[in-house]
Amino acid sequence: MQSTQYAMIVCRSQTEAFSCLRLLQGAGVSGVLRKPPRMKGDNACAWGVRILACGLPNAQRRMDEKHFRPLRVYTL
Repeated sequence: MQSTQYAMIVCRSQTEAFSCLRLLQGAGVSGVLRKPPRMKGDNACAWGVRILACGLPNAQRRMDEKHFRPLRVYTL
């Protein structure tokens, strides 16, 4: 049995994460809003968009096209 891998796109706020989610949906990448695991030095307001890891190349391309810069992106 193979586990599903996800990517988390961490944004500065819930509003920014929602904008990111809509931006990605425009490129056919579906995701869900989630609170990311807290990292040292993270702002408590940080929110993330969780997507399937296989959609990460399309998501990164779309974010680059729209000049969207998240705090960080990592796989789970």
